[in-house]
Amino acid sequence: MNYIKELNAFYDWLELNELSPSAINLWYALMHINNKAGWVETFTVAESVLCVKTGLTDRTLRKVRNELKQKERIDFISRKGGRAPIYKIISFFSTENNSVALIPTEINSADSVAGSVTDSVIGDVTGSSTLNKLNETKLNETNKATATRVNYFDEYMICFSGQPSAIQIQEINSFIDQDGLSDEVICAAFKKAAEVGAKYPYARSILNSWAKKGVRTLADVEAEQNKFKQQKNRQRKGAIRTEQLPGWFEENENKPNNVTPLHPEETEARRKALEERLKKYKN
Repeated sequence: MNYIKELNAFYDWLELNELSPSAINLWYALMHINNKAGWVETFTVAESVLCVKTGLTDRTLRKVRNELKQKERIDFISRKGGRAPIYKIISFFSTENNSVALIPTEINSADSVAGSVTDSVIGDVTGSSTLNKLNETKLNETNKATATRVNYFDEYMICFSGQPSAIQIQEINSFIDQDGLSDEVICAAFKKAAEVGAKYPYARSILNSWAKKGVRTLADVEAEQNKFKQQKNRQRKGAIRTEQLPGWFEENENKPNNVTPLHPEETEARRKALEERLKKYKN
């Protein structure tokens, strides 16, 4: 399953099909979990974990889950004994994924689903969960590569603690498809925004700037950052003030000394005259 293609197809599908915002939120969460599991055909996840990831209540979660099933975007089977339901994402492209339907009966053993379904142990509601890969022996090399490649959707979740909206996904895909930015560059912008405590709009301004400057790869990002640092250093050096000597000082320094020194006898006469005047003032 190709994550980006599925997201684009889902967005296009929404233009012709009505789906509640909560249901859209749940679909994104299930896609994210299945991506972490390695794009398996079926997987399990606890309702408590889905409530944390989506912000939905138990009641709303069950409602929109049925809505997604009626719209044929997912399939699921509830299980007794407090065990997590079994989910399947219905792909827009993969006919193989759509060819096998979940058995609409109560499951007593996970091994009876698709021949080799194993229970995933889901962590506490803080979101730290462990998803066991299901049907791992059937995963081909393409699926493995897809599961490990850089994905901006996951980076968005990490940096901004939430899922991108449909409009944001369209904007990001535009940076990739029209401006030629790689997924790695998109993730780098997300990280820079998160480092300063900013949200997606700040990352979008970074991406706009990079797109205008022709930044396309991580190497371009590094070159642009080095260029920015060099400009900053030049500005700091130029800001250091150097004290200029006043013009009159230079004029006096360069002015030739035309004063003729007095003769010793004349100097003595002037000294005596000055002493006589001081005596008069004292008297």
